[in-house]
Amino acid sequence: MFTDISFIDHWQYLFLNVLGFLVIMGLGCYSARKNNFTWFRALVYTAGIPVVFLIGTRLAYLFFYADINNPAVHFLDPKLYGFSLYGGLILVVLYSCIIALFSRIPVWSWLDYHTLGLMGYVSLGKTGCFMNGCCFGIPTLVPWGISYAPGSQAYNYYIVQAFSHTASHSWSVYSDRIHPVQLYEVTIAIALLITAYILLRKKVLPGTVFLISSATYSLARLGLLFLRANPEMGTYFYFLPWLYTAVASLSVLLLLQRYIKTV
Repeated sequence: MFTDISFIDHWQYLFLNVLGFLVIMGLGCYSARKNNFTWFRALVYTAGIPVVFLIGTRLAYLFFYADINNPAVHFLDPKLYGFSLYGGLILVVLYSCIIALFSRIPVWSWLDYHTLGLMGYVSLGKTGCFMNGCCFGIPTLVPWGISYAPGSQAYNYYIVQAFSHTASHSWSVYSDRIHPVQLYEVTIAIALLITAYILLRKKVLPGTVFLISSATYSLARLGLLFLRANPEMGTYFYFLPWLYTAVASLSVLLLLQRYIKTV
């Protein structure tokens, strides 16, 4: 999600997101070939991933972060901002499930291999957010807090426009340092990526990798929501914590159900 800007501050942001798409597409293609897709079918499926992802990120932004009656960015705007990553991940998962069902291949194993790509994208994409200065955190006194440079989005929000936000935001700490929430999310995603790889090598029960990652990542997003500044809070923003909770709860219930069936 971007914060009231009309340009990308750093080219690294765009580069890392493109690289993230390549990771998802590459692992999606690998999974398709592993499930006996022809090269043509695998490439067609893979080509749909970034399209579905972008649709999901834009829809999630419009729903949670924009004024639904007067959004700063419209659905078909060719602008490189106005996206919410979580929506893209959800829609890619749904797209992958539909393809698996129509292709009559095991859905859980299919999703397990896609988990590597999804967490790989998060790692790269949120690193790009950190470099770009978007999706920033709230003020903090912790020693690893980062300073915001003059002219950055965080500086404009907390210094230049500070009095404009006092009615909707209050912070218990006022500091020239903020939580590097983007890097927190990168760390969590890398940990889940490594865990997913290890579990796949151990050949655990299909679905375990995806469901553990889904539950953990959703709970992490829920926690980080309280450490992140929310300059744009749309009409339905307050449904966002419930979405994280619902996805995490559903993932845990499905995981328990799968293991109970094996007993």
